[in-house]
Amino acid sequence: MKLQTKTGIIKLSVSMLCILMIAFCGVYVYDRSLFVYYLSITLLSGAAVALCAVNGDKYPHLERTIGVVAVVCILAAAIYIIYYQTGLNEKFTDFDAVRQFIVDSGFWGFAVFIGLTIVQVVVLPIPAAITILLGVAIYGPTVSFILSTIGTVIGSILSFALGKVFGRKLCNWMFGEEATEKYAKILGEKGRFIFIIMLLFPAFPDDMLCMIAGITTMSYMYFTVVCVLTRPVMIGITAYLGSGVIPFEGWGIPVWIALILLLFAAFVVITGVKKRMERPTRRAKKE
Repeated sequence: MKLQTKTGIIKLSVSMLCILMIAFCGVYVYDRSLFVYYLSITLLSGAAVALCAVNGDKYPHLERTIGVVAVVCILAAAIYIIYYQTGLNEKFTDFDAVRQFIVDSGFWGFAVFIGLTIVQVVVLPIPAAITILLGVAIYGPTVSFILSTIGTVIGSILSFALGKVFGRKLCNWMFGEEATEKYAKILGEKGRFIFIIMLLFPAFPDDMLCMIAGITTMSYMYFTVVCVLTRPVMIGITAYLGSGVIPFEGWGIPVWIALILLLFAAFVVITGVKKRMERPTRRAKKE
């Protein structure tokens, strides 16, 4: 099959999905929010028409951009409909409601919790400790550690892939051009070892770093190995400290001493890394 034929089939399929989602919006969104309804109709219909009308041979970059916009609009509309039609908007209002929703999911609660962790890493601007401690309250520290690690690693790889696919524009939109440029330069110039240090300690925005790492030359293999080795460290510390299973007596005393020493060492390492990160900025100001 020729490349042009494949491209045509993909464009037609995406356009048909846009039309199908317009129909769903008319059924499920119209009575809920007219603003969201009209915005969805405008974006979906505009993307469908533009995708079919643009000449991919003359404007390949524009064609890809419109295709990405169309897919994003389809996913956003689908998530909006599912979120309200399943009643998740009422369940996800506070800690206890989310906890009860996961408990009520029974066996599927594991999948729901992992999915929530993935969304937290990729989309939600909330600390990872919140979802980890939520898991501790439901399943205990060990199961929470395992599930949080699985969800965090999957979410990290997904964020990295989004950075690879959509590039600097997505990172600029989500984190701001200044932050994106700062961390992309650090990961590109300072070497991969600093990336390991930044993922190990909570002083750095690790979820943000995963997506920004995608716009560098870092490979999928290296990124995956680093995530698997580093991200469980803080998850484990948060899960077990947050559960209160380490006592302040007996065997707990040497554990607390070790943790304090570890925190002190982390402070020294983070201070050194930050100084190295600030050196180019200081030199630039002097020049």
